[in-house]
Amino acid sequence: MEAAEGSTGGTKVIDAKGVAFAYGDRDIVKDFSLRIHRGDRIAIVGPNGAGKTTLLKILIGELEAQKGNVKLGQGLLMAQLDQNRTKLHPEQSLAAAVTDGSGDMVMVAGKPRHVMNYLQDFLFTPQQARTPVKVLSGGERARLLLAKLFAARSNFLVLDEPTNDLDLETLDLLEEVIADYEGTALLVSHDLADVADLALLTHLLSAP
Repeated sequence: MEAAEGSTGGTKVIDAKGVAFAYGDRDIVKDFSLRIHRGDRIAIVGPNGAGKTTLLKILIGELEAQKGNVKLGQGLLMAQLDQNRTKLHPEQSLAAAVTDGSGDMVMVAGKPRHVMNYLQDFLFTPQQARTPVKVLSGGERARLLLAKLFAARSNFLVLDEPTNDLDLETLDLLEEVIADYEGTALLVSHDLADVADLALLTHLLSAP
């Protein structure tokens, strides 16, 4: 399993200074600063409901900080796995989901591969490739999203709770991909053990 890496981009990926964000009287982020460079592995770890996804959205520019500022680096090609697994259409086939309906070939690491063959890397059979997404279990949907994610050209992986519903074999595959990925990885997880398994402890941030 490989990630389809894009151009390297600049050396600075994210520069956050004095960031603050609150919901009403509840502070989610307060006076937070961080600089992420190309190749860094960053994990935001904390219990459910702590505000990890809010912080993630601020860092990648999906949510504006109420105080402070966040600057994204030049040339970023972001590939994102969101916590709610919203980027799958239930009536679409597995093959069409990975190729965006563009045919039977998918570009992986700059090389064309037949989608049937590629999906086998993610433990799907050729028969499953033509079935609709709606029949998949939670774990199978997570694997399909990873297949879709890693077929996209990127130099910045953003993974929000990527280990949810994954079996041990798929976790091993995910660990290999991230370990070999030459770009930057930013991960959110509620489980410190998952983060340790994914070898993403170059830097460790704890959400408030």
